[in-house]
Amino acid sequence: MMEIVIPVLMGASVALFIFAMRWSLLARFRRDVSNLEHAMWRLSPDPFNGTPHVAAYWTFTIVAPLLILVFLPLKPLLMAAWLVLIVLPKILLDRKWEQRRKLINDQLPAAVLQLSASVASGMSLVQAIERLAERAEEPIRTEFRIIANYWSMGSDFTSTIEEAKRRLDLQDFTLFASAIVINQRMGGNIVKTLERLAHSLQAIDRMRREVFVATSEGRTNIKVLAVAPIIMLFFVSFMDAEAVGWLFTRPFGQLLLMIALILTASGTFWAWRIVNADV
Repeated sequence: MMEIVIPVLMGASVALFIFAMRWSLLARFRRDVSNLEHAMWRLSPDPFNGTPHVAAYWTFTIVAPLLILVFLPLKPLLMAAWLVLIVLPKILLDRKWEQRRKLINDQLPAAVLQLSASVASGMSLVQAIERLAERAEEPIRTEFRIIANYWSMGSDFTSTIEEAKRRLDLQDFTLFASAIVINQRMGGNIVKTLERLAHSLQAIDRMRREVFVATSEGRTNIKVLAVAPIIMLFFVSFMDAEAVGWLFTRPFGQLLLMIALILTASGTFWAWRIVNADV
């Protein structure tokens, strides 16, 4: 009897809470949709409907802990996994954005040289950017397509460049955007400015690559340290399978596993931040 009553009471409590907080939850839902659509807009200028994705995320957030607490064993570990899955979408989206920014940073020197060559051939700066929006490699082509689209819709060219600088938040692109804005306001030989800027960006890129090679051993050590606990647990399971089983079946063992996971994750995170410092 209790097995039926408890889920019903928990479901009713959740339903009453949602009804009482419906306006606040609706405002939060709309804010989450807006945030997701803005995050996806950074990756592509194409329209994106975030409503079904946020709805699925909220459903999982509410339903999964109820199922874990009522029906499933190993509740502490499953709740920890649920918490990881809650933050995982944001982590994956941020990681994809960082990878995209890195590719844009790598492609920027060649794009600036191509921009300089187009302007030297007689094109205006806007026409050269539109040409990059058609012929450059992804993902920098999308960024120039966003700039060209904003300008074609009537936005001020300088404001469009400044907005792209804020969106990307890259040191090299900030240097490029500042050079463009200063040239637009003060005048001067834009071809020479772009050529010098491209050579400077190439020198900065070479320095970054040298630092990357110098810190490669540290990154390898971090990866080894991150997987070492799992490997050790695997080998210990052959020597004392019962003790390893207690870690997963008893509350105190599950608590120890959670503490070890948190310590390993935090140590790996900070060590990775150290060896991947911005240049």
